[in-house]
Amino acid sequence: MTDNEMLDAIKTLLKPINNKLEDLDLKLESLRLENKIEHRAIRGDIEHLNDEMETVIEALRAKNILPMAK
Repeated sequence: MTDNEMLDAIKTLLKPINNKLEDLDLKLESLRLENKIEHRAIRGDIEHLNDEMETVIEALRAKNILPMAK
């Protein structure tokens, strides 16, 4: 068996492994993107909750249930 034949045989054996690695890489990138999207959504939800909390606090202060800030 020549060197070129040996290299071709090795490439043939490694091709399925390379394909699986590429698939895993795509899945990893997809997970990273999903993570970023969820992270932004969570930040937006937290911001919304903070706004709601400020509104509740101001309503309680307006009704003299909660003391005014000093």
